[in-house]
Amino acid sequence: MNTKILDELEACFGQELSLVSENLGSLESAIAVKMRELGQGLLQRVVSSKPNGYRGSSMACDCGGAMRFVGHRSKNIHTVFGWVVLARAYYHCPDCGASCFPYDQASGLGSECLSPGLARACCVVAVDDSFSQTSGKIKELFDQYVSEKTVERVVHQVGSVVLRQQDERFETFLKSRQIPGSQSGADRLYIAPDGTTVHEKDGWHETKVGSIYWQDEHFQRRERYVGRFDNSNTFGSCLWLEACRCGLREAKELVYLGDGAGWVRTIHDQHFNRAVFIVDWYHASEHIWDCGKVLFGEGTDTTKRWVEHRRALLWDGWTRRLLNDLKKQRKKYHGRKREAIDTLYRYISVNEEQMRYDVFRAAGYDIGSGAVEGACKHVVGKRLKQSGMIWTRAGSSATLALRIVWLNKEWEQLWSKKPLAA
Repeated sequence: MNTKILDELEACFGQELSLVSENLGSLESAIAVKMRELGQGLLQRVVSSKPNGYRGSSMACDCGGAMRFVGHRSKNIHTVFGWVVLARAYYHCPDCGASCFPYDQASGLGSECLSPGLARACCVVAVDDSFSQTSGKIKELFDQYVSEKTVERVVHQVGSVVLRQQDERFETFLKSRQIPGSQSGADRLYIAPDGTTVHEKDGWHETKVGSIYWQDEHFQRRERYVGRFDNSNTFGSCLWLEACRCGLREAKELVYLGDGAGWVRTIHDQHFNRAVFIVDWYHASEHIWDCGKVLFGEGTDTTKRWVEHRRALLWDGWTRRLLNDLKKQRKKYHGRKREAIDTLYRYISVNEEQMRYDVFRAAGYDIGSGAVEGACKHVVGKRLKQSGMIWTRAGSSATLALRIVWLNKEWEQLWSKKPLAA
């Protein structure tokens, strides 16, 4: 760092800062204030000295005519240092009436008054926290007030850009049928889909979530997520494309973990039929517990003993013995209790081949979908299902898309494409 500049800064602020020098926290805060003031002044000077989009007296228009330079138009921009005034070159086409500010596109400015830096800061906080909490944290971190509504608009804007890019990639694949290249070399790749609900203005709606995970060459767990408010056909295709990027075609083993629901099975059959299909242990156990509670009541010792015996049979791979036991059990009961046993019987019989837990454990496979169960909570629940949240579809979709970009470590790639100006 330039020692001369530091000497000059100390000379300017040294006496003022010496008043709080015994308190490191206060000293940090005081210096941060000075640095923001200097940053704001320096930024204003730099942008004021630039042509800010001036391309000469005219520039080509899409209509075939020429856009003429009209003059510079000012706009107040809120940055991480504070407010600055930008004078941007303005062009207008007399033939078609189109107009533009070339600087806005080149610099990544959007329709809001937020700079790309402050917008990015708002978005990175908002992928975890509510818009209200984000507004408060931005004030704490940067001493800049950005309203809750402004945070919401910028998150929805950037998230919508992410969704549009995803849709464009998907449409490109449908036209070209060019399978994306692999970005990993996993020996064993796990694909785990599941669904959860989000409260929107017209009720609760399902979003589907997929977790794709593997162990890299350093034995570190790697994971990527897919999450969309789509039907199972579209979601299945998106999950397959992401799995291809994660090494689906190159992997020596594929393992597909799910709860056995119809749409989960359909996606397996359509896109992952060479994968070992495992109905995860958690969901299978839950079905036994649900039946036991109907038979003997919730929280009773009888329920616990009944459930644990049948879970032990399932754990050891004795699905046929368990089914025979349920056949005998149903003769003892009528009405709702018999229906509960019949429901459990159907669930196990349909998924019997996917419940060979003794075989799966011997092969070293994960038998629990903790990854996707966690994904539903971690990806969706943590952000979209906080207390009192009720979403529009546009808002929930955009916020979820932005959160997944962050979790998938694609943040830098997103912002390098200037999403505010997209």
